[in-house]
Amino acid sequence: MRKLFLFVFSFFIVLAASAQRTTAEQYILQYKDVAIVEMKRMGIPAAVTLAQGILESENGNSDLVKRSNNHFGIKCKSSWTGGSVFHDDDATGECFRLYKTAEESFRDHSNFLRNNTRYGFLINYDAKDYRSWAYGLKR
Repeated sequence: MRKLFLFVFSFFIVLAASAQRTTAEQYILQYKDVAIVEMKRMGIPAAVTLAQGILESENGNSDLVKRSNNHFGIKCKSSWTGGSVFHDDDATGECFRLYKTAEESFRDHSNFLRNNTRYGFLINYDAKDYRSWAYGLKR
């Protein structure tokens, strides 16, 4: 009887833990409106923003997102004056930007892409040209 109880208890723990993970489809439904607002504001395709958010944040399930609302893995760098968290990425204890909301993260992501010389060439692409944006970001 005790073994059966432990088995059932363990089963429900695993089920509860797996049920709490957000899927890519759920992520899109949750953040599509924010991505569309940013597309209208800055000309970055919503599909590209969502795809990058899905990849960088593991559908919003990553430890970094849970601790900082940082959906795009943007690091602090010297120009960042906001809050920060430390997270192991390419190196141990790297500084990442901290946001109060996911919307702040999406807005900063748009600003980051538009104002960073590394990605400056992307502004030449139309917001409807998600392929060029995606390949440009990959480069």
